[in-house]
Amino acid sequence: MTFSEINPTSDESKAALARAFDNAWQPFIAAEGEAADTIENRRRLASRIVTLAKSGQTDEVALGDAALIYLRVLSAAARLGRKPDKEPAPELAQQPWQDEGGHAFTPETVAAMSAALERCLDVLPLRIPSDALKLLSTSILDAASRGERDPEKLHLHALEALKTR
Repeated sequence: MTFSEINPTSDESKAALARAFDNAWQPFIAAEGEAADTIENRRRLASRIVTLAKSGQTDEVALGDAALIYLRVLSAAARLGRKPDKEPAPELAQQPWQDEGGHAFTPETVAAMSAALERCLDVLPLRIPSDALKLLSTSILDAASRGERDPEKLHLHALEALKTR
């Protein structure tokens, strides 16, 4: 059943949204691990599903898929700020939490990058190609590596990079 076929205030509508959540949550936990089972991640996923439904997305499978992509991108961005528990092996010296210069990002910088990515995803079409997501993430990471910490400026930088692509 699609979301548009049901009354948005009905119990069936709520059930469709819950199914979309379940369709995204299980693959998210399978990919990210049990440590990702947090109230914050549940809130983010539910919020994204509701936002997508309100914006006109009508299929509960598509709702779940789009929300899953969104949450996975946010989780990947959050990992950028984590330091390893021990020194990496030489072949793994360039870890995703470090920029090209080997500088680790602070939790504040990671929060700014995550906020910038969320802003980008909020203004872009609901279904954007994965290479566009990669470009957004890379652009935000590059600007943060150069010292930019303002989420709005990071967001605008990433959108500009996407336009010129």
